[in-house]
Amino acid sequence: MEFRFEHAGALHRVRAERDGESFRVRVGERTYLVELVRAAGNELVFRLGDQVLTAYVGRDGETLHLAIDGQCFKLNLAKPAARRKASESGAASLSAAMHGQVVRVLVAEGDLVKRGQPLVLLEAMKMEIRVTAPHDGRVVRLLCKAGDVVQRAQPLLELAEV
Repeated sequence: MEFRFEHAGALHRVRAERDGESFRVRVGERTYLVELVRAAGNELVFRLGDQVLTAYVGRDGETLHLAIDGQCFKLNLAKPAARRKASESGAASLSAAMHGQVVRVLVAEGDLVKRGQPLVLLEAMKMEIRVTAPHDGRVVRLLCKAGDVVQRAQPLLELAEV
């Protein structure tokens, strides 16, 4: 999953990927190995090297508010660059941005959808991730169902432009 945030006038990118039982978090050019100790409600306790830190997380639409050790950060979900892959039918395949579990599929095959409409809800790292329609279209094929565990870049559904 990739986020972006602004700090001290500079735009930073944060990328988090599962690495076994831990997460590899990249902030700009620096990489950190983060071990999640406990997640309860809006509180995350994690180990970063020898330190055990607590983060408090709040959500406002697509924005995550994160407070760690007296510092507050506002993170916005970055739009994946290659979220669609062309197929022979002219439909595009929407893929999971990261490893997670399908919580709900909000559409059925044949449904007409509008740009920005939520199609699939995933849970990853105790966060809800909405997979939304990149354009108006018709759901051609569902490739997942509630309860499925999906890998990063795994196709979730095919969407044809209308």
